[in-house]
Amino acid sequence: MHHSSSSVVEVKKLLAIALPIMGAQIAQSSMSVADTLMVGRLGADPLAAIALGTSIWMPLYLFLAGCLLGITPFVAQWTGAKESAKIGAFTFQGIWFGSIIALVSILLMYHSQWLLFWLEVPEHLHPMIADYLIGIMLGFPALAVYQTLRSYTEGLGFTQPVLVISLICLVIDVIANAILIYGFGPIPALGVLGCGLGTAIAMWSSVGLMWLNIRYRRRYKDSSPLDHFARPDWQSISEIAKVGTPIGIAIFFEVGLFTTIALFIARLGSTEVAAHQIALNVTSVTFMVPLSLAMALTVRVGHGLGESGYLQAKMAAKVGVLCTVGASFVISAMIWLLASSIAGLYTPDQGVVELAVALLYFAAIFQLSDALQVSASGALRGYKDTKIIMPITLFSYWGVGMGLGYVLALTDWLIAPVGVKGFWIGLIAGLSCAALLLCWRLYKTSESEPLVPARTVKSE
Repeated sequence: MHHSSSSVVEVKKLLAIALPIMGAQIAQSSMSVADTLMVGRLGADPLAAIALGTSIWMPLYLFLAGCLLGITPFVAQWTGAKESAKIGAFTFQGIWFGSIIALVSILLMYHSQWLLFWLEVPEHLHPMIADYLIGIMLGFPALAVYQTLRSYTEGLGFTQPVLVISLICLVIDVIANAILIYGFGPIPALGVLGCGLGTAIAMWSSVGLMWLNIRYRRRYKDSSPLDHFARPDWQSISEIAKVGTPIGIAIFFEVGLFTTIALFIARLGSTEVAAHQIALNVTSVTFMVPLSLAMALTVRVGHGLGESGYLQAKMAAKVGVLCTVGASFVISAMIWLLASSIAGLYTPDQGVVELAVALLYFAAIFQLSDALQVSASGALRGYKDTKIIMPITLFSYWGVGMGLGYVLALTDWLIAPVGVKGFWIGLIAGLSCAALLLCWRLYKTSESEPLVPARTVKSE
C-alpha cells in the first residue's frame, strides 16, 4: 500500500512543477501566433517574410534554450541535497555560456543572406526578412540571461514565476506589436521591422521581470545568482556545456527535421504544403504537454538523486514517464476524434481539409512515441546522462525518419511515391525508434546503482 501512496505523492509533486511550465510554454508559443495574426493583416508577402525569418531564428533560440537546460539538473540535485550555497555562483556562469551562444546566433542571423539564396527564397522578400531579423538580433542577448535564470528557478522547483512572466510578456508583445507594426501617434508604422522590435521589447521585459522576481523574493535568498557577478569560470561553463550542449543539439536536430521536411514538401504544391502546415501547427501545440512534463521530470529526478539517491530518482522517473504517456493517450484520442473539425477551423478548402485530416490521424499515432522519447530524455537529463541523447536522436530522426520519409514521399524505390503522407510515416518510424532506444538507456541508467556519487563538482 505504501508504494502506491508514495506514487500518488510523486504525481502531485510532478504536476505542481509541470503545470506552470505548460502554461508558460503555451504563452510563449502564443507570441508567435500573435505575431502571425498581426502581420497577416499587412498581406501575403510580410507574412511569408515573418514565417521565413522565424524558421531562421527559432532553431537558434531552441538550441540556446536547450544548452541552458544543462543548468537545471545541477540546481535540482544541489537543492535536493540541501547544498544551496553552491547554486548561485554556478548559475551565474550560465549567463556567460548563453551570451557566447547568443553572439554566434546573432552573427549567423546577420549573415543569413546566403541561406535565403540557397533555399531559393524570392528576392523581393529578402529586405523584409532582414528587417524582421534586426529586431530579433537586438533581443537575443536577453534570451541568454532569461533562459539561464529560468533554468535556475525551475531547477529549484519554483515554476510559477515563469508562467506569470510569460503571460505578462505575451501582453507586452501584443501591445508593442500593435504600436510598432501599424504606427501610433508620432510613431510611424514600421510593418515587419516593427514586429521584430516588438518581439525584442518582450524579450528584454522578460529579463527585467525575472530579475525583479529573484531580487525581491525571499525564497531565492540562499541561492541567488544575482549576488555572484564574476568573470567567466571556464570549469563551471564546461560543466554546464557538457550536460547542456547534447540537449541543444538534439532539439536542433528535431526542429531541423520538421523545417527540412517543409522545404521538401514545397515542391509538391500548395495543397500539400497547407495540409502539412495545419497538422504541424496542431502537433506543435499538443507537444507542449509532454514537453512540460519532461522538463518537470528532470527536476524531480534531480531532487530525488540529491535527497535520497537512486531509489527515489528511479521512482520519479517511472511515475513521470507513465504520467506523460497517459496524458498523450488522451491527446491522441482527441486528435483522432476531432480531426475533421480541427482541419475545418483552418480552411474552407475541401482538398486541404481532406489531406489535413489524413495527416492528423498520423499525428495522433505519433503522440505516443513522441511522449515516450521526450519523457525518457527528460529523465536522463535529471541523471545528467545526456551524451547518449545526441547520437540516438541523430540516428532516429535523420537516419530512420528522414530517410524513410524521403523514400516513401518522393521516390518509387519501395512503392509508388505517396507525397506528404510518406514524410509523416517516416516521422512515426523515427520517433518510435528514438523512443525505444531512449527508454532502453533510461532503464539501464536507473537500474545501475550509483554510477555517480550525489555530488562530484569541486566543493568550494
